[in-house]
Amino acid sequence: MRRTLLASLALALFLPAQDKKPKTPELEITQVSVHRIDDTLLAADGSIRNTSTKTYNKVQIVFEFFAPGKQSITIQRGSPEPDVIPPGELVEFHLQLRAPARAVQVTLGAEDGSGRELRVGKPGPYPVE
Repeated sequence: MRRTLLASLALALFLPAQDKKPKTPELEITQVSVHRIDDTLLAADGSIRNTSTKTYNKVQIVFEFFAPGKQSITIQRGSPEPDVIPPGELVEFHLQLRAPARAVQVTLGAEDGSGRELRVGKPGPYPVE
């Protein structure tokens, strides 16, 4: 009995895990450009598509800026207009953000109105020009 139990446990440890399909993105970045206006401001322009079957309300785009060496500097948020994205729709964003010193790259994420992080396709990194 004990041997059977030990053999079952050993077999369970060495069996490969079931292949899980990666979850598809809920939103996808289709275009983005981040460039400096001056020493204190950045312009972030682009578009984002809802690739899911749900409508997302009060969407916020999350910008994480990185210094050379991929060191995270700061995180900033901004809302596209409109901030409600129905399934399959593409919305544009034109935002002004504070310009972090030494920022050379940015990755994008998204949150819905309740603060839940949404899965984003093509999050970057994108250059800060």
